[in-house]
Amino acid sequence: MYKFTPKAVGADNPHYDPEALLNTLMRVLGARNDRHLAHLLSVQPPQICKIRKRRVSVAPALLICMHEETGLSVRQLRALMGDYRDHTGPSAKHPVLPQLQYLNSTRSPQLPQSHPIGTTSIAA
Repeated sequence: MYKFTPKAVGADNPHYDPEALLNTLMRVLGARNDRHLAHLLSVQPPQICKIRKRRVSVAPALLICMHEETGLSVRQLRALMGDYRDHTGPSAKHPVLPQLQYLNSTRSPQLPQSHPIGTTSIAA
């Protein structure tokens, strides 16, 4: 009987860590668990589980959904999971050292501050 053994996603990238991306998204969106995160991103919960266990890679369409929900750029989202390539074409090579300039603005993402009803902030 044939047994499917998935190839390790990101085997050619020593920095690949989708768990860091998912944990940051949970913190930014206020998700309680992977199921709640999947609901917020409009995907099936098993998809988040497969990404966390590195059975599948993060799809470009999912990156766009993450961008729309969080306001983080796609480059920042890719940097959170350890993808520091300049482009994603077939000839793209992963750098030996991580490009930390992409992570500077992603460690503590700034969300828009909501003002209580009836108060506004007007600069004088």
